[in-house]
Amino acid sequence: MDILQFVPDLGTGFITGFIVGWGIKIALKVVIALMGLYVFSLIYLSNLGVISINVDALFGLVGNVEGAVMSYGSLAIGLIHSVSLGGGFAAGAAVGLKQG
Repeated sequence: MDILQFVPDLGTGFITGFIVGWGIKIALKVVIALMGLYVFSLIYLSNLGVISINVDALFGLVGNVEGAVMSYGSLAIGLIHSVSLGGGFAAGAAVGLKQG
């Protein structure tokens, strides 16, 4: 078995992973910025007395979202391990997340 036959697969997986990792990081930055703008607008409207915020319900919602994200993360990890290009993809995604 020649080890060089796996080099193109690793390279392809790495490049794909880099692009996906970079895209995920940029998308997360946009989502976090929009969420921050939304939260600050809610705080501003609350200070003006226009709205009132039910803090208990808000924290309950945040807990539900956290659980959903954690379950999706474990599913994504399982999918990456099952792909034949998983090693190169994971390395490329790590570099893409760091560079983005």
